[in-house]
Amino acid sequence: MFPKQNTIKNKKDKGKVKGLLASFLFSVLFGKPRKIPRPAGLDLSETRRILVVRDDHIGDLICSTPAFEALKKACPQAELTLVASTYNAEVVKDNPYIDRILCYEKHKHSHRRWRLGSVWCQYRFLKSLRGKNFDLAIGLQSSFSRRQAQTVFASGAPYRLGHYPDKPRYRYLAFFYNLYVPMSRARKHEVERTLDVLKSIGIEHPLPMPLVVIDQPARDFATEAMANGEIKGYPKIGYHISNRKLNNCWPLTSFASLIELLKRRYPQSEHLITFAPDDEERATQLTSWVSKKGHLVATREIKQLGAIQRHCQLFITVDGAPMHLAAALGIPTLALFGSSRGPAFWHPWGPGHRWLAKGDEIADISPQEVFDVAGEMLENRKEGGASSRTAIAMPVDTAITNQ
Repeated sequence: MFPKQNTIKNKKDKGKVKGLLASFLFSVLFGKPRKIPRPAGLDLSETRRILVVRDDHIGDLICSTPAFEALKKACPQAELTLVASTYNAEVVKDNPYIDRILCYEKHKHSHRRWRLGSVWCQYRFLKSLRGKNFDLAIGLQSSFSRRQAQTVFASGAPYRLGHYPDKPRYRYLAFFYNLYVPMSRARKHEVERTLDVLKSIGIEHPLPMPLVVIDQPARDFATEAMANGEIKGYPKIGYHISNRKLNNCWPLTSFASLIELLKRRYPQSEHLITFAPDDEERATQLTSWVSKKGHLVATREIKQLGAIQRHCQLFITVDGAPMHLAAALGIPTLALFGSSRGPAFWHPWGPGHRWLAKGDEIADISPQEVFDVAGEMLENRKEGGASSRTAIAMPVDTAITNQ
């Protein structure tokens, strides 16, 4: 009994020591954060510069756009700066609620052979944040992220908001933040979870739709692709076959069977097959199977994919960024999940969308099941369709800086 209590006490003591050492190290590397200017606490009306960190996946960043809107409307006087990665930043370019975007390159997205070079570039980027005098820095990810919390701390902001480390091995890094989001085990969508971060500092906002702005070059690309492919039929049904995890990819044979079924029911329909840049071989194979029934559309940028989606009356996709993009653009979206646990947190957000999951095997979803739901959605589309937000480029002054 006593040895067990001593073990627990020793672990706590070790955690405190690690926390003190880590706090000292990061203070040496980046300097100590500025002191809190007023004992009374955070006053949003006096906040002039806000930093938000969301540097993970593209779909996650799309789900965070309602939080940018809520934050900007609560603090219209403040300049809102987003820290993103070179991988995901493009999707929020021209967002009217973001004043500035600062980018850095992760090692896995770089062409550098040695990780040390990426570490040095990221360190210089973090050091550069200190001189921007942020009043408030927010880690918007819906759970504790060491990289995100480190960025918030490096900003030097006196108020630093984020999640308390939920895993014991990271508890010693709690000093990165000094304002904490209350822990919640509720099964909420990522859109709701990012808004909950803001609720912890008193920002309440009706659930807005995610927003992605499609610029003119991307729209011109889509118009040209439609003309070159002579894609004039109706309805136009889009498909995205790629996912970075192979077990989340629906079999190509199932996509081929689905296209055959939909073409038989809608003889004038057009079928647009999209894919990730590194998945062209599989996409070409699928196109060869469906003969002249499908059009292969190669997109190299996320906004180009969004512009193609805007021409579709229905978009059928596996879980991932293309799903969140189509939903944000108001395109009726049918999502296929490889896990029955995923949809509660990541389903396409907004009215008019549907999703299918069958246990933990996406291959168990049959083409007939997808066809039945797709048919219902296309019929509903004739009667009204999904609601959308303005998704064309707006005259806003949003600077993207790649550092």
